[in-house]
Amino acid sequence: MSAPLLPNRALAKIRAGEIVRVYVTGNFSSPRHVDFVGRSGLFDAIWFDLEHYDIATRDLAAMQLVAQAHPITTIARLKVSDYQVAMRTLETGVGGLMCSMVADAAEARQIVEWTKFKNPQPVAGEAVGQRGWNGGNIDSGYGAYPAIEYMRHQNTQTMILCQIEHASAVAEAAAIAAVPGVDGLFFGPGDYSVSIGLPGQFEHPAVVEAMRKVADAARAAGKFWGTVAVGPAQFGRAVQLGAQFLCPGGDVKVMTLGLRELAKTMVVPAAVPAVAPVPVSNYS
Repeated sequence: MSAPLLPNRALAKIRAGEIVRVYVTGNFSSPRHVDFVGRSGLFDAIWFDLEHYDIATRDLAAMQLVAQAHPITTIARLKVSDYQVAMRTLETGVGGLMCSMVADAAEARQIVEWTKFKNPQPVAGEAVGQRGWNGGNIDSGYGAYPAIEYMRHQNTQTMILCQIEHASAVAEAAAIAAVPGVDGLFFGPGDYSVSIGLPGQFEHPAVVEAMRKVADAARAAGKFWGTVAVGPAQFGRAVQLGAQFLCPGGDVKVMTLGLRELAKTMVVPAAVPAVAPVPVSNYS
């Protein structure tokens, strides 16, 4: 007897009006890193960055299996321009896809078509598509569940987020959010700031205004939204605008801050007793 298919914890929190705190890993992603973050109990979700880092499908599956030992939801960020990649990524058992660089509603509909099954018995609000059937992979418990139960779980418990990262996409945000099967929007301040000639200026009024427009678009469609929010000021502003899926950073930031903190302990006193040199003969 297999364990029951569990609800998506992150989606459950969002649907309850709560905030999901997200940790991102790419540079230093590994099963042990996932276990380390999971054991901390500080985050609700881990975002695996497949867009900027070459994380193989089997490595993603291994990290996802480690994550299952903790009350944490996983999501894979990638450019969903290939049906097979989208399907294989979902079959690792991740709790959702963060689809980068979504340009318009047509692209969003294509993503839904590739990531949702054609369940012949959909429940209210269940989006369907033409996702390829396997039924014997990690996400299905290796064929442990009835077909309809498995398809419905994937269709309703797998998050599909569309990333809004360019000025043209901000203009299309309302149409993208309105696509059935799109669960939420994710504003990418980094790429957006680059696209308008203000690289890295997350606090610039033009970037903040674009984020506000994405928030309004998600709200109008009854969907949630999220963003990268570095530091208390950005995090607080995003929360005030209604963001529920928030990432303060991840592995690179942790490594950088950790090294700097560690270096603070290496303080040499002003007056250091002279140390006698070791005779060369002692090394012979």
